[in-house]
Amino acid sequence: MNLKTRFLTMSFLLSGFLFMVAAPAWAQTPVSADKKLSTPQLIEAALANGEIDQETAYLYLSYALGDYDSLPVQYHSNVPWDGTFTLARLQKAVKTMKVSPKRTKVIEILSGSCSSSSGSLSTIVNTTHFHIQYSTIGGGLNIGHYQTSLETTWTKEIDQFGWAAPPVLSSNPPPGNRYHVRIAGLGGGLYGFVSSFGAHAGFVGNNPNTAWNDGDAYASCMVLNRDYSGFPGSPQQALDATTAHEFNHSIQFGYGVFDGGNAPDTAFIEGGATWMEDEVFDSANDNYNYLWPDFSISMGEYFEYPYPYWITFRGLTERFGPGVAGGGEQVMQDFWEEISQNSASEMLDALNSALTNKGTTLADAYHAYAVAVKFNKQCGGGYSYPYCFKEGANYVALAGTTPLNGFIFNSVSGSSNGSVEDNYALNWVGLINSGSPYNVTLQNTSTGGQLRGSVVCDTGSTLNVTPLPAVVGSGGSTTLNNFNPSGCASVVAVITNQAQTGGNPSFSFARSYTLTLSGGDFVPLDTYLPLVAAN
Repeated sequence: MNLKTRFLTMSFLLSGFLFMVAAPAWAQTPVSADKKLSTPQLIEAALANGEIDQETAYLYLSYALGDYDSLPVQYHSNVPWDGTFTLARLQKAVKTMKVSPKRTKVIEILSGSCSSSSGSLSTIVNTTHFHIQYSTIGGGLNIGHYQTSLETTWTKEIDQFGWAAPPVLSSNPPPGNRYHVRIAGLGGGLYGFVSSFGAHAGFVGNNPNTAWNDGDAYASCMVLNRDYSGFPGSPQQALDATTAHEFNHSIQFGYGVFDGGNAPDTAFIEGGATWMEDEVFDSANDNYNYLWPDFSISMGEYFEYPYPYWITFRGLTERFGPGVAGGGEQVMQDFWEEISQNSASEMLDALNSALTNKGTTLADAYHAYAVAVKFNKQCGGGYSYPYCFKEGANYVALAGTTPLNGFIFNSVSGSSNGSVEDNYALNWVGLINSGSPYNVTLQNTSTGGQLRGSVVCDTGSTLNVTPLPAVVGSGGSTTLNNFNPSGCASVVAVITNQAQTGGNPSFSFARSYTLTLSGGDFVPLDTYLPLVAAN
């Protein structure tokens, strides 16, 4: 697969520090060992391996964003990445740097991110909504392609969907109060970025385009690469995906969600912007290149690369209508608006509220998504929402099938032990798809969690989903009796943990379970216990 990666560090989840003491697994790779690492990942790997210190890492990351020619050649890479979150967190992290020439240089580069990137851009074009500066454009595209892509994005996200337009900086607005965009030479596979610092960007406080006082809204500006010929897909697909993605960051800045105690995790910020690519430009399909996320990590504390997490938001929202106003986009719009209002609800609460507005809950929608993303069936015929994807076959064609959790039953006996994290994570266990009916028992062997299970039969023409009778908490168990595998091409037990420990939890415990198969017509003793107690 043509894998592309984007930059994330676990410290982005902690106030202002760029790296944690325990570096993520990918950062342990020696710098020269894997040419598939992006420029920021190469820098991070060098830091993790002790080849450079923290201050140098900050400097090199700023070079990657705004002065690529100054970056030592061993950190050059053409693997694509997005710079918005890197830039936003570097702007915070620089406050912790000691006074030195390195810090001065970092500040110089970052402060000019939307003012002087790649020097003077002498040509100016004003569209209905955008003030665009550029000089040369390559890769077979021209300024018309950029204008059309940007205006299409505005029309879809603002005019049709009704998301709040980014505010302008009243002290120095772009001409005609348009949104400021620069098309510049960006090195090292950088798609582009949005910045809250620049000639026409900065703190606004209250976005006048919302009906509430956001409190921490920012006017922003966007930098797009002037040549997308080296990116996955066609240059037009890469451009379209980038404009939809980055402009969604502009809206996020306008909602004031990058800062403050109510700010959601990176998976929501970057996974959400990646999800928007499909909503605006359905044929761009640039986000296919991220699949799959790590399904064992909970939604409440997803600390891996955030970009692959777009598929989760797709799975939660697509059933309501992809790419149409008031459809799936409304779930994400309601989510960001609740976060923007700085209400008592936080990340998971806000998402649950948004899904409740559509007649479901986060627990129900997540479990349905867990079924859909295991089988990735194309919607149509007997495969229907919420257990299918409009483009499911395409996902599998590029990324392969989603993996089971290491255990496949080969007989109707024995048990499988596993664990699944609180705050919405999942497990998949392969079951027997032939023979006589059998019983499936799910036992929660941990001290917490709320484990929910379904047995899913793929007949080759539809998915038959049979829920286990109960959601089980600590020490509990539930049994589906006499499941009949006749006619099933495959059978999978889908297990989710819907225990929510906070609106934006700081940690998710892995809750252990045992899944047991036994011969049909056998009813476990614990089935009778409630009757005995009642008598």
